[in-house]
Amino acid sequence: MNKLRNKVVQRLEVIPDDKLPEVLSFLNYLAWQSENPQTQEDTDWLESDLSSLENYEPYEWQEGELEEGIPVKIIAETGKVKIGI
Repeated sequence: MNKLRNKVVQRLEVIPDDKLPEVLSFLNYLAWQSENPQTQEDTDWLESDLSSLENYEPYEWQEGELEEGIPVKIIAETGKVKIGI
């Protein structure tokens, strides 16, 4: 494992400084993912048939609901999502 870790560190040394925030964001995502593994409920939801969503009324958010969950930021220039900002 140390050999692989050393290779990762070597690659980090040549990444331009302006790309380091993206690398850090991805590493944060990997850390978050390992702490929050996908559940069967997640898998079922991701694989569900969403073709009839137009048959449902829009969801009315209640006070405080939007504050729950993980903070994210969408980077418009790249379309990437930064998790846990």
